[in-house]
Amino acid sequence: MKIKPWLIAARLRTLPLAVSGILLGTSIAQLRKPIDLSVVLLAVLTAVLLQILSNFANDYGDFVKGTDSKADRQDRALASGSIDVFHMKRAVIITGVLAFFTGISLIYRSFQMQLLTLNSAYFLFGMGLFSLAAAVFYTIGKRAYGYSGWGDFFVFVFFGLLPVLGMSLLLGVELDLESYLGGCGLGFLSVGVLNLNNYRDIDTDKENGKITLAVRLGPKKTLWYQRLLLILGFGGVFLSFALYVKSLFDLGGRSSNLELFLVFGVFSPIAVLLARYYSETKLLLPGHREELNKQLKNLSLTTMLLVFVHLGMVSYIISLIGY
Repeated sequence: MKIKPWLIAARLRTLPLAVSGILLGTSIAQLRKPIDLSVVLLAVLTAVLLQILSNFANDYGDFVKGTDSKADRQDRALASGSIDVFHMKRAVIITGVLAFFTGISLIYRSFQMQLLTLNSAYFLFGMGLFSLAAAVFYTIGKRAYGYSGWGDFFVFVFFGLLPVLGMSLLLGVELDLESYLGGCGLGFLSVGVLNLNNYRDIDTDKENGKITLAVRLGPKKTLWYQRLLLILGFGGVFLSFALYVKSLFDLGGRSSNLELFLVFGVFSPIAVLLARYYSETKLLLPGHREELNKQLKNLSLTTMLLVFVHLGMVSYIISLIGY
């Protein structure tokens, strides 16, 4: 069996965004207490498997519906003929089973370490099953939600809110404003990646009955929507750290204005990059696949870079003041 077609079908370029929520949730939780690395590693593994499952299922669903074949998508495994339907369907099942068991192991490990309450364990188990279903039914089935404009909502939840808030619960930290801000911020940026993908495919999706939000909005309004997503996304992630810094200095009876200005200075290059990529995207029309694929890659990597900046700043604060 050739490995290369499976690596292409797994779409490795999408994995950084998949683990960004885990890393940001870990970073925010780390502001409150030391973290258990084994929980983080299991969460990363689960997120990677869920993303690969989603990519396999997406390839399968779009092929069965004829969407990729009509659009002549040679970058897709089934449409290009590099993998057959039987083996892709089997891969979806195997990856789903693996994701289920790593998710169970993750919840059990956290509960075993007395980080997770029983009620939270039940909640995360339910959300885990929901995540599996969401990964599969984005394009598979007669009522695939990716074909009716619900993709943005589900990406916001499963790439933003759930991983960030879920990591706080798994690491034994109470949910706070910073967690919600970070989850929403990353959710908006993740939707931005999906929206850019849908902007690229507006014409072919419309022809094949895939009614994404971008198809409903049209090119012009989709670009305005993209700008809003990037602004809200950066703002949420930045504030999830900045408000913590502000609270530290307020508790010490000092003004935090200078510190907040310095913190923004560290985060500002990411804002500049996001603005640059948006400006470049505005010059491209739907269907410019190669150029828009580059922008997709840039946005995904910049989102992960923003998360790494957050992690770095949190580590620096901890080294200065401890817990």
